[in-house]
Amino acid sequence: MSDFFQVRDDGLFIAPGVLASAGGCLQAIDQLFAAGFYLSGLNYSQLCHYAYDFDPANVGSAPPQRIAQSILPFPEERRSLYRGVSEVEGGAEYLFEQIYLTQSVEVPVYGKDQAGHDIIVGSREEVYTAPTQLQFDELVAYLWQQGVRFGLNEAAIGDILAQGKTGRYRIASPRPPVPGVDAGVKEQTTAMHRDDHPRTLADGRVDLTQFQNRYPQIKANTVLLMKTPCIPGRPGRAIDGGLISAAEARDFELDTLGGTGTEVRIDKDGNECIVAVNDGFLNIDSATNQISVVDKIVNRDGVSVRTTGDLALQGDEYEEHGEVQERRTVTGKNLTMFNNVYGTVRSTGGRILLKENLVGGVLLNDAGPISVEGLVSNAQVRAEHGEITLNRAENALVIARKVRIAEASCCVILAEDVDIERAMGCAIAAKQLHIGKAGARANQETAISILLPDLSGFTRKLEALQKQEQDCLQKIETMQKARAALAETEELKRYFGLAARLKKGELQLSAEQQASWKRMSEQLAPKLKQLSQLNAGLKSLQDAQSAIGTQTAELDAAREAAEAGIRCKLEELTGETIVRALTLPVEAPALAALPLDKLRARLRTSDAQTVQLFADHEGCFTWRYTTRRAN
Repeated sequence: MSDFFQVRDDGLFIAPGVLASAGGCLQAIDQLFAAGFYLSGLNYSQLCHYAYDFDPANVGSAPPQRIAQSILPFPEERRSLYRGVSEVEGGAEYLFEQIYLTQSVEVPVYGKDQAGHDIIVGSREEVYTAPTQLQFDELVAYLWQQGVRFGLNEAAIGDILAQGKTGRYRIASPRPPVPGVDAGVKEQTTAMHRDDHPRTLADGRVDLTQFQNRYPQIKANTVLLMKTPCIPGRPGRAIDGGLISAAEARDFELDTLGGTGTEVRIDKDGNECIVAVNDGFLNIDSATNQISVVDKIVNRDGVSVRTTGDLALQGDEYEEHGEVQERRTVTGKNLTMFNNVYGTVRSTGGRILLKENLVGGVLLNDAGPISVEGLVSNAQVRAEHGEITLNRAENALVIARKVRIAEASCCVILAEDVDIERAMGCAIAAKQLHIGKAGARANQETAISILLPDLSGFTRKLEALQKQEQDCLQKIETMQKARAALAETEELKRYFGLAARLKKGELQLSAEQQASWKRMSEQLAPKLKQLSQLNAGLKSLQDAQSAIGTQTAELDAAREAAEAGIRCKLEELTGETIVRALTLPVEAPALAALPLDKLRARLRTSDAQTVQLFADHEGCFTWRYTTRRAN
């Protein structure tokens, strides 16, 4: 018997310390059962523990553990009572039935002695059969030899034997493996979460079209995520004692989740964390699962009542990868839209770049450029202080300082500078115009209005300035004469002469002369004051004259600027095209302020404010404005 087994009066024990150094518990038990013994009073769970789950590293000073009462022989007549087992779904079933034990017994044969007394004269063998029961301890030894070495349900088997049940019952099941826990991440701040409640305005009212905080802003050094380490799985055990592998826990490198504006740091407890390194907006890429803190807002869900509501953005940069739905508004600075726009996009002074189409929507920019790479259809694009660049436009209103379009059809276009590669059926107003090909569309000609300045306003202002200058010159001449007459009196000439000599130190006054000088100054004080007032008035008039000259020069420059660069060039005509010069009175409403229908009518109407320069359906046309209005 192995050294780790200890047979004592109170039972059979295993010494964990000896087993830890010697090992071989499974082999020893296997040999014990194979030799025809079984363990009476067996502690089955302890037997399985030391046979399969014993860890020598965690023994310590553990005392001997009792596993059975004793080791007893397993006689063949008892062993024959047990039947084979059936494997079912990884476990085992056993057919319990009424059993009988057949035994041979020698029975004495009696006879009579000579005195007539009964005596045993011999013996004979008799066989009898009696009901009996299976025993759990014997069953363990028997099933061990049948390959069922683990997972017996001791309580269920004991209940079956105690109640004498018959039938097929499941008696053994494998111990399932415990899968490992994958490494993960745990949020460390509520600042990462959106607040999709309706926005509360400053006056307490609720705006149902906007969310409270759709795009969270993150401060530098904010801990965003903490890695939770993976937990290894624990293997299971089959009924034959073999291991059932557990699914391995999956690990990952935390820095694969950290994007721009973040870094991985180790906190005081040794945990790996993703930390923001700068202020910015939170962005989570659903394709890569990377979390970033960037200076621009990135939205991939589109703008609609369901996803975002109307957006009033605080950041400098915004990217939208989804559609902007009808009746939805996006207001920000630098806006890049990667999908179709059906609503309104407004920049407060940055740029707007639309990669796809504008259909029935509006693009507005208060002070910057707008660029559309797709189609503009039945829409408005306005950048009155910036430049608009379009690829293709149909039935669109385009207003800007400068317009560049590859192809325009049935559009209304207003700008100082217009350059179109192909224009069909459009109404266009500009100071500087270049069209590669122009023609009609759907029986509607291209109508071009060259915007000429109303010089009457300049003339009136120049005449007013000239009158002011004449009045000023007359007043200057009058004051100069008055000053000269006053300064030429004998007493003032004598006074100024003495004052000059005293200032240069050429003349020294005695006490009596100083008193005389003082009396002279007092007597001439009124005239000196009058002379000072004349000098001040003259200086004021000369400044006014200089200001009038500056205003006149500025007005002349403005007039020249208004007249400069006005030209029209049509390289090729492929259909009806008409060119008019349009002079709007200064007091007339600005064209950009007119409603679309009135603006279209104005650009297609001939009246007293227009002069026809050209009309044809083929050829080309070049014209430049001069003050003489010559072609």
